Amino acid sequence: MKPRFVLLMLICSIVLTAGASSALAADWGVGGGVAVVPDYIGSDDYEAAPVPFFTVDFDNHMDVKVVGGRIQSNLVPHPIWRAGVAGEYIKKRDDDVDNKRVGRLDEVDGSFHLGPWVGFEYKKWHGRVETMWDIADGNDGQLTRVAGGWGTPFAQTMKIGLEGFAGFGDGDFMSSYFGVTGTESRKSGLDDYDADAGIYEVGLNAHYAWAFTPSWRLHVIGGISQLVGDADDDSPVVDQGS
Repeated sequence: MKPRFVLLMLICSIVLTAGASSALAADWGVGGGVAVVPDYIGSDDYEAAPVPFFTVDFDNHMDVKVVGGRIQSNLVPHPIWRAGVAGEYIKKRDDDVDNKRVGRLDEVDGSFHLGPWVGFEYKKWHGRVETMWDIADGNDGQLTRVAGGWGTPFAQTMKIGLEGFAGFGDGDFMSSYFGVTGTESRKSGLDDYDADAGIYEVGLNAHYAWAFTPSWRLHVIGGISQLVGDADDDSPVVDQGS
């Protein structure tokens, strides 16, 4: 089983709103960058993708964060507890992939998962649980993720963090990305494969942030994840991508 790597680089500008004169003061961040990502889930072929970056951090602990295809909002004004809405985009898989056999499988349209999340931040530690459903008629599935990690500032202008995570997909999610139906088998030459609901991914993300001027930040985010369960190399889709 081979791990899947993701690397993001971002540069953003921070604009500070008025403090005492504002009803709800906030720090705003906007920027962009580039990501190196697999051309489909389970592939070892990579491509570049643009990464939009937008954050709003209110002084009452609420926030909104957009990084690449992911959005997360905290709607709880509390110093420790967090809860809100999370969303995540998964790009479509069609015949425009490097592996021709996988390209002959049925197309999976782009999906946007949306749902609630709850978590905490206490001193240097944080954790969250999120459950999201596809609302874009792509995979029509449910995705649940559990994550927890640690972060700390250092050298006054820098911050580092680590986060471990595990992802769970329901039957629709798993069959869309890892399964092969009888019809698809005849078209592609891949073996039939039934991918059942379960844990499909475990991994670790690392985040480095550097405030190299009072207004500009450099973010470097690296991630490594391993497909497991019915999403490992037993899946012909993943085996072809390895």
